[in-house]
Amino acid sequence: MSRRNSVVIALEEAAAAIPDGAVIGIGGFVTTNKPMALLRQLMRERRKGLTVVAAPSGLEVDMMIALGMVDKLITPYVGAEAISPVGPFHSKWAGRTFRVEEVDLGTLVTCLRARFQGVPFLPVMGAVGTSLPELNPNLKWLDDPFGGPPVVVAAPVEIDVAIIHASQADRYGNVQHRGAVFVDNLIAQAANKVIVQVEKLVSNEEIRSAPTETTLPCEFVDAVVLAPYGAHPSASQNYYQLDEGLMKEYLRAGKSFLQGDTAPLEGFWKKYVDRPATHCDYLAAVGLDRLFGLGLEV
Repeated sequence: MSRRNSVVIALEEAAAAIPDGAVIGIGGFVTTNKPMALLRQLMRERRKGLTVVAAPSGLEVDMMIALGMVDKLITPYVGAEAISPVGPFHSKWAGRTFRVEEVDLGTLVTCLRARFQGVPFLPVMGAVGTSLPELNPNLKWLDDPFGGPPVVVAAPVEIDVAIIHASQADRYGNVQHRGAVFVDNLIAQAANKVIVQVEKLVSNEEIRSAPTETTLPCEFVDAVVLAPYGAHPSASQNYYQLDEGLMKEYLRAGKSFLQGDTAPLEGFWKKYVDRPATHCDYLAAVGLDRLFGLGLEV
């Protein structure tokens, strides 16, 4: 191990490391393993001018758009699948202006790999035959120097701070997802700083007892935040399921807002974002009965 210093910090300290105007990479996949505790703190503080880079993202990004936090969006999707095919504020004009760099998932993965590999671009064949090169200024046509047909190349995406949710870590920053990693490792590798919130802290001995399950070694991780139920209302692999009820509560409030009734959405922000001063206060607002009812089916 290259270091023996604890990197565990408080949620508020982690959020303070993400300034206005930062490029943030959000881990997880649609409705699973979203770093909601950290994102709620940023929402509470109304961070501004953010560029958001994410694999298929869930309603957390839609919430950030609704609060006017997003300046630019680089993601292939914003929604909650069957619950909401598209996020309400991502799909309809509501006075929230932001730029979009259109990507599919394969193109985003290529951009992240180009950043990690330190190259000026990488070819991405999935964009060939699409309108993505016309919509995204970071995609360009390039003649094949070996005589083949022209290819599309993607520029690297540089992330200031990656925000990841995982199952567990030791206090030195060795992280284990205990489930699918999605593209979290690529987001972390493309970032200048990596903050991982976890369901629990475990000993270094436990991490070392299953080394093949370590998905982000300490060399990539700058800070670890302990946040039980920190992915709520998204699911956390092997811990709890998606809270569809709270997701639908937000969607109803968003729909009412777009129809001219602002009260439900204001009430949602007050109950779940602004009034809870801490992550524990948020969990209390949700309620233990509701949280415990999300336990995984056996």
